[in-house]
Amino acid sequence: MSRRGKAAKACLAAAALTAAGVAAPAAAHAEIHDAQLTSAFDRLSHDRVATFTLKAKSSDGIVAVEGAVRNPADAAPYAALSFTLVDGTDKDGTWQATLQTDVEHHPGANVVQATVRSADGSTLRPAAAFVDCYLTSVTDVEYAPKTIDIEHPDVTYQGRVMVQKYRDEPLEPAEGATVKAGNGSARTGADGGFAFTATDPSMSVAVARQGALCGTTESTPLTVVKQATETTAQLVSVRPTRDGADITVHGRVMRRGSAGLVPVSGLSLTVDYQQDASGAAAAPAVSGDRWPTTGADGTFDASFSVTRSGRLVIETPGTFFLTGGSVDLGTVDLSRTARISGLTYATRPLAYRGSLEVTGTLVGDLGPIAGAPVFLEFSTDRKTWTRATYSKGTTAAGGFDLFTADERTERDGYWRVRYPGDALYKPLVTTPTFIDVRYGTSIAGFNASPEPVKKGKTLTVKGQLFRQMDKKLPGPNAPVSIYFQAKGSSKWTQVAVVKTASNGWFSKTFKATQDGTWRASYNGSAAYLASNKPTDYVDVQ
Repeated sequence: MSRRGKAAKACLAAAALTAAGVAAPAAAHAEIHDAQLTSAFDRLSHDRVATFTLKAKSSDGIVAVEGAVRNPADAAPYAALSFTLVDGTDKDGTWQATLQTDVEHHPGANVVQATVRSADGSTLRPAAAFVDCYLTSVTDVEYAPKTIDIEHPDVTYQGRVMVQKYRDEPLEPAEGATVKAGNGSARTGADGGFAFTATDPSMSVAVARQGALCGTTESTPLTVVKQATETTAQLVSVRPTRDGADITVHGRVMRRGSAGLVPVSGLSLTVDYQQDASGAAAAPAVSGDRWPTTGADGTFDASFSVTRSGRLVIETPGTFFLTGGSVDLGTVDLSRTARISGLTYATRPLAYRGSLEVTGTLVGDLGPIAGAPVFLEFSTDRKTWTRATYSKGTTAAGGFDLFTADERTERDGYWRVRYPGDALYKPLVTTPTFIDVRYGTSIAGFNASPEPVKKGKTLTVKGQLFRQMDKKLPGPNAPVSIYFQAKGSSKWTQVAVVKTASNGWFSKTFKATQDGTWRASYNGSAAYLASNKPTDYVDVQ
């Protein structure tokens, strides 16, 4: 099949594709359905008549189908159509209308808007289109040279633009048609011929749709010898701000010309800053000049703002004559210093299997760090650390409150708090703190008797000491201090120290001399915590 035959077939196919209508109801009713408007137009026929076919259904029956034809270049429709039922019934049928086209007065794309009305008053307005123009072709094309580079870019094109109006008639010259290739163009002469030179050529010669002429292109492949580019760049400054930093980059793009390196001017580059969003919900966008353009000497400058640390890459795009490339400036670290203030390890020394509470506030250069994970870690040798507990997120004021009570609180060891850091703040670990773990003790059954007691009589003070290890056990052979506070006094006086028996019991007798309160206390050791301090008041009569 000839190129003209292919073009005619392509145009007919294009008209059929664009003819499918999109229907929208024009009233509250939606009784008309399955409506489709299509067009058929053979632009190489002598009669140049376009046929429009509507298929639609309506349970109440379609009473009228009308249409209007409009060219986008016109303010109002230029023709009216009356559709006739040609097949089926008014409830399920096919309607047709024809139009004598006028390519001289209404060239190009034309739109047909149909109005379909049913007996119940429903309306629907499907649409279709057809393109009216003379088939155009570019013939006898010649161009030279066929191999070019950036230093020798000029290409001269020549040929003829021809038009075919009817299928059984020969091609005719298309006088006055505009032909383009790259940045070059010309208007055809009386014989349809053209000749021009493009300093920025393309791979085809094109005739856009103009007047009654259809658009067309003719391939003019070129071999382009691309020159390599060399991009250099450096980070000039990073100026911190409260919300991030302002970054300035300076660089230069050169090409490897036949006589050495030559500046590349007018080239738009891309600053690719890949922000590190670890620890953050999302990385905010980079703002500023991310698409700098090289000057006459090939240099460029870019300034932009970022909120997080990231990797900085300058991308040099490939062009028609030049290869692309990139320069990696590495990671820009905007991490700030964080610190923990008010770090407190509650209850020291710590009771065996007791609860350790650690509190503090995480703050940074920009104020409290909220919503940050904080970890409590344990070690027996300050070398190997295990995680005891953690907080998923600090408070709005940066505070955290960590609790732990597990096997780690059964032995002496070192504790520290770890903040893993994020894209804004560097990680930190507090100085290890040694916490001594001791067994807990308690005194039970404490009593001073008899109550009351006569003055000068014997008073017995007794109780039982327990130690809390894996289970509660009596505390043998431990010193228990006994104190007395006279009635009306605020001073406690140690009056005796007694040793507990093997069952933990202790007992001591005193002569009753005055009213007052008796108290017992185990004061602790390197292995045991001090006990509670139970008291008992005795009335001496």
